[in-house]
Amino acid sequence: MVTAKMVQALAARLDKAELLVTDGAVFPVAGLADYAVVRNGDGTQMYLVRITDGHENCTCPDYQQRQKAAGMPCKHLLAAQLALENTPQPPAAPVAMLPTKIDPSAGLAAIMAPRKVAA
Repeated sequence: MVTAKMVQALAARLDKAELLVTDGAVFPVAGLADYAVVRNGDGTQMYLVRITDGHENCTCPDYQQRQKAAGMPCKHLLAAQLALENTPQPPAAPVAMLPTKIDPSAGLAAIMAPRKVAA
């Protein structure tokens, strides 16, 4: 059963998370859409946060020692969710495809030459 005390604790944690987002303390991890690094409130620590549904995790002591076992998010997890859900993901860069068969007589220069990418 969810108690009033639990709801109050979550509301306070959400307020702190919103402040972290406002202060610019959430940094997305390039290439990993569900990961962020979140700076703590006084700026002395950074925590790695994963917000993948069912696999949420934060490296902060509060999450590791208390919240994880209780199934509750820490303020860093909430801040990452708020920030990453409102951050548009950049489009994937076009990838140049190498030929599947390479003529050995063409040499290394042909393999390493820059490829044109169709727009």
